[in-house]
Amino acid sequence: MSDCKAFILHLERARQRRPQAEALCAGLPMPAEILPAVDGSALNESEIARVYARQLHAPRFYFDLNRAEIGAFLSHRSAWRRIVEDGLDYAVVFEDDAGIEPMLFARTCAFAKASRAQWDYVLAPAMKRPWPAPNQRVSLHHPSAPPLRALAQFVSNAAARRLLAVTDRFDRPIDTFLQMSWVTGVELLTFTPSGVYENSGALGGSTIQRPSKTKQEKLWRELSRPLYRAQVRLYHTFASRPRL
Repeated sequence: MSDCKAFILHLERARQRRPQAEALCAGLPMPAEILPAVDGSALNESEIARVYARQLHAPRFYFDLNRAEIGAFLSHRSAWRRIVEDGLDYAVVFEDDAGIEPMLFARTCAFAKASRAQWDYVLAPAMKRPWPAPNQRVSLHHPSAPPLRALAQFVSNAAARRLLAVTDRFDRPIDTFLQMSWVTGVELLTFTPSGVYENSGALGGSTIQRPSKTKQEKLWRELSRPLYRAQVRLYHTFASRPRL
């Protein structure tokens, strides 16, 4: 089995992001490839119905997915599939608005390799300025509340196989789904500091835009979001820690 590789998920029509994806690809301390993302706007209704269904898992997710969110989920599945098909021990999967602080991320990668026996799936959460000291020790955490945003993930071959097996159909965005270890069977850990930061503001904002909502819909979203997050924390607290 090969060691590791990086995949950068990039939506080809988002041309303003291509230079960032290429710079990230060139700056990584491992072999890297830009992987075309699935364009949700190009999916037909039968393709969507085949993979997306509401309310498959508990806790209930209160919102419908838009086409961009469906495409983003399928893009991550394509990266997991490549990990399996290429026989990689693990891969780092980036979204194309990720940036790295080179020294810090190199330390994270070295620690990931040294601690490989201790993890199968690890999020590298986005750091905020000021950056940690370059010599700060990297550590592996079991978070008390599962973090959001799948900006950068270290995914083992076993985790990729498991995630593919449980996502033939899905009912919520990729980052909220990955929080649910009681469904995925994959323990979610984090590396801190990660060496990763979010760069979407400099790239024109998110490519996953929701259409305008009425005042009632916006109010419902604001009220239900904290309820959903509280339910996730409760499930996370009492769920048994999965073992692959």
